[in-house]
Amino acid sequence: MNVKILKKTEDELHVEFEGESHTLLNLIRTVILEEDRVLLATYDAKFPMMTSPIFRLKTRDVDPVVLLNEVASRIAGMCEEFEVQFNAAVE
Repeated sequence: MNVKILKKTEDELHVEFEGESHTLLNLIRTVILEEDRVLLATYDAKFPMMTSPIFRLKTRDVDPVVLLNEVASRIAGMCEEFEVQFNAAVE
């Protein structure tokens, strides 16, 4: 995956995720929309091939880069917890 910042302001961020699909971007969007500081979180791609979707984030009272980093850490933690729970269930 290659990540490219297309636009960055104090309250807006546009990020291109080269080689990614709905799976990752929908997860990011779902988790980030739980935040009260988010005004807009969406992504789009050219149909029918989704090879380089662009994620758009608009925030209030927080740097969008900081918030996206927080959400990435939260998602990583969710994956680690799933791994622990799954391994315990399999044993």
